[in-house]
Amino acid sequence: MESNFARFKAFYKTASLWSGKLLGLEQFGLSNFNFDHLEHQESLDLPMIPQGTLLGKRAEYFFKFCVEQSNNYQLLLSNIQVFKGKVTMGELDYIIKDQRSNSTLHIELVYKFYIYNPTITSTEKSTVLQELNKYQGPNGRDHLVRKLEHLKNHQLPLLYTAEAVELLKSHDIAVENIKQRVCFLAHVFIPHQLWDHKFKYIHKSSIVGYYYKSSAFAKAETENTYFLPEKYAWKMTPQELPASYTFHQVLLLTWESLDRGFAPLLWMQLEDKSFESFFVVK
Repeated sequence: MESNFARFKAFYKTASLWSGKLLGLEQFGLSNFNFDHLEHQESLDLPMIPQGTLLGKRAEYFFKFCVEQSNNYQLLLSNIQVFKGKVTMGELDYIIKDQRSNSTLHIELVYKFYIYNPTITSTEKSTVLQELNKYQGPNGRDHLVRKLEHLKNHQLPLLYTAEAVELLKSHDIAVENIKQRVCFLAHVFIPHQLWDHKFKYIHKSSIVGYYYKSSAFAKAETENTYFLPEKYAWKMTPQELPASYTFHQVLLLTWESLDRGFAPLLWMQLEDKSFESFFVVK
């Protein structure tokens, strides 16, 4: 069984989707945190996350924990709701302080699973947007470009509204001194045949698996062992679970999941006990 520190490490090793700037959004990678002092602390107390907490919210607990456990950043505020009268305008994810430079950062956290679909075409004139349009959620309801636009046009500008300025002032934080970053973490799944493809704009380390169309998966029978992790466990390192399935068993479960509108993530254990991780999509 993994130690708490190993579970914590699995989170903070999650790759950023890109490095530097993308469409004007500057990345804050988890590698910025210094955890050297924790390397031998196997008894680390992880945050208590209520059962049933969604994957994105789980990431929020872990990011806050990262700030608190690091020896180079200080958490000033987290999940700050901004109101105009009684109406919620939005939420600022994190305000943190860099202990080395004494600078203050506003960070918006994003934690996503995307598949890369090379067949998607776009009317965008920008070659960057044409390429980024090919990244979408496994169920086709989530789109990378839309999320980037929401960050640029809504989430980050919220900091500069009169209401947010006044709220932060009440905590002795001056907005004009704050730098803005996004911590955009992602697990990307690609077509098997593109495994050696050089992807533009994203970190190769964010690619963690591949995906099958359901019709192709039906023809990909193996003698391997299959596991169906619950969504909250998608971010975990693939491992044996209490329930295991043969190909034909997991194929039926896959079809049932797709009929409900949800693309399942599968972990396949090979003969040598290693794992492969993939989605099956419609």
